[in-house]
Amino acid sequence: MPPAEGLAREMALLSSVTTGDIRSGFLIWRCSRSLVVPQRLTRRPQYAMAAGRMILDGWPVQVRATGGDLTPQSPGLINVALAFRSKRHKQAIRDSYMTLCQPLIDYLADQGIAAHCSAVDGAFCDGDYNLVVGERKLAGTAQRWRQLEPGVCDNGDEFAVLCHAVLLCDEQLDWLWQAGNSFYHHCGIEPFIQAERHVSMAELLPARQDLLQETIAQLEIRLTNYIQTL
Repeated sequence: MPPAEGLAREMALLSSVTTGDIRSGFLIWRCSRSLVVPQRLTRRPQYAMAAGRMILDGWPVQVRATGGDLTPQSPGLINVALAFRSKRHKQAIRDSYMTLCQPLIDYLADQGIAAHCSAVDGAFCDGDYNLVVGERKLAGTAQRWRQLEPGVCDNGDEFAVLCHAVLLCDEQLDWLWQAGNSFYHHCGIEPFIQAERHVSMAELLPARQDLLQETIAQLEIRLTNYIQTL
């Protein structure tokens, strides 16, 4: 699907929690190749020129509502979005990230892959809650909070949270980082994405057949069970 459609579905999922239609839900999607960027990059003077150059190179640019940084997308990557209710507290940001990351970590452990959350210098869209294997980034994460509509909860102290991860699954990664660095260059930003700071599921599990579809199917089963606990 086009990236705009996937992002719109994520916002619709968040809205369903905000209005009280559901307490929690998830979405797994893939999209055509593109560069998804936060709104802050659109304020750079060179943004329009950079976006135009990337379209000519076959990499249309899509703006997203969540924060973070540039994220290349392609059909071999898996996007996972989880929406749920949460209260604000001192560790709320961390706990919300782990609400999504922990089932991913558990799934990887069942595949014999030890993963944890950490920053990775030189990775795309770096943050403290990257999903990391052997000090290389396997997935990036972001989140968005929205207050529940009046009357949805009794005491009004809960929020709707959307957590998102993009998992590097079955894809040749070098061209993703080349495109991302090209955009940064055209946008007047020093390119910084380093290919060696990343790893894919295909590299970790080279003998698996139909890895992309198998991973999606397993994540759907796990998240279907998991959201019943939220």
